[in-house]
Amino acid sequence: MKIKETIVVEGYHDKQALLKIVEANILVTQGSYLSEKTLKVIEEAHKENGVIVFTDPDTPGKKIRQMIQDRIPDVKHAHLMQKDARDKHKVGVEHASKDVLIKALENVMTISNEHSDLTLNDLIDLGLSSHPESQALRKCCAEKLFIAEGNAKSFLKQCQFKQVTKEELRELIQLCKNQ
Repeated sequence: MKIKETIVVEGYHDKQALLKIVEANILVTQGSYLSEKTLKVIEEAHKENGVIVFTDPDTPGKKIRQMIQDRIPDVKHAHLMQKDARDKHKVGVEHASKDVLIKALENVMTISNEHSDLTLNDLIDLGLSSHPESQALRKCCAEKLFIAEGNAKSFLKQCQFKQVTKEELRELIQLCKNQ
């Protein structure tokens, strides 16, 4: 699989895992602290061919993702679910299977300034917030939408950016309940 964008990952092992399945320029941040120099390199890569942020599904990974998103609003994102990126004790891109990595890269998303009109009340109505099984339903829907897991507020934000409608969520919930 050939990818024209530069892929930004956290560590060397993430890069090695991706190089087994893709032909791409891969930039390693080497940890959760992004220096001004590293951010400038990412900005230059974005100007040339675009950038895909593919960080670990953990707190440091989310922090890096947000720092890059703040600097480059139209950057692309590839997401992994924690369960798909876990070994016995650690979470990371390098622990995901080849199939999961390919699927994440095939479902890259760009956060848009245009949002759906989905609201927190919609999530409550659909059982995705303030209900006993909300967390499990959100997790299942997030998996199907290829967005990061999270609480109701972060799930709503990602759905809005991805322009997911209430009806689309209703259909996903049915799929989740029928599994």
